[in-house]
Amino acid sequence: MSSSDREINYFVVFMGEIITGFEKKQVMTNLAHITRLSIDEVEKKFFSNSENRIIIKKTSDLEKARKYHGKFSRAGIAVGIQMDFKDV
Repeated sequence: MSSSDREINYFVVFMGEIITGFEKKQVMTNLAHITRLSIDEVEKKFFSNSENRIIIKKTSDLEKARKYHGKFSRAGIAVGIQMDFKDV
């Protein structure tokens, strides 16, 4: 199978950790601003998940994934980019 027969998806993933030096209250405010969710919705979506792994964004564009990574990192949460290959 050639690489042209595979589609790459990138997932920007939050693993449940706040970056050292950030306070949870400020992070929640930052996330509310970025996502346009209420503080209560941010708490529920990002900090009440028992799985501690939240997919923030799925995209086939690595640059877009990097943009989201930077935006959410600046908000104060530890995020990563994970790849997944899909046969097409």
